[in-house]
Amino acid sequence: MADPSFLTFDALLREAYLRPEVEDEIRRRYETRAAILVSDFTGMVKRTDAEGIVYALSLARHVDDLMAPAFAAEGGQIIKAVADTLFVVFRDPGAALRAAMDAQARVHRFNHDRTGRYGDGTRSDPIHACMGLGFGDSLVIPGQNLYGPEVNRAFVLGEDVAEGEEVLATDAFLAAHGPLPEGVGSFIAPAERRAASGFSFHVVKDYR
Repeated sequence: MADPSFLTFDALLREAYLRPEVEDEIRRRYETRAAILVSDFTGMVKRTDAEGIVYALSLARHVDDLMAPAFAAEGGQIIKAVADTLFVVFRDPGAALRAAMDAQARVHRFNHDRTGRYGDGTRSDPIHACMGLGFGDSLVIPGQNLYGPEVNRAFVLGEDVAEGEEVLATDAFLAAHGPLPEGVGSFIAPAERRAASGFSFHVVKDYR
């Protein structure tokens, strides 16, 4: 059997199925307690149908680039991009929340003069970011992938549950964050939204 210290993450996973002790090597290398931000955009299906996949993806990438300085300023590391979805990790919940608020403000400013509609020929339809935040022990493989319960929850919130310009946070994220900054508030999501997601979460609002 191969020495686990020389195996890649995927190879370690395959070894761990047969050799449970290899799990310790995986955790030693890749497990970290981190805040996770998952961002996605509204309207991608309609935009793609009306304008084509190249335009839809290029617009998403342009707005990703607009948000990137907000993530970098708080020490965020972009782990991967899948279509119009970004996965970013931060050292703590405070950094992730500040980055989310800043990124949403940047997208809002970008939309100021974008008054078009899908398929009207102007290609000036507004694009809105949806964000999910989680915090907990995760397996992070820089530049490749990330895994964990809070990664899953942040993904569901950002990809499936959040509406345009919303920032949604898991219970674990808000518990780890503690008191929110002045001018930022949160409330527990209505029961029907929590039922749809399969877990409890909060809506975070920037009132500044």
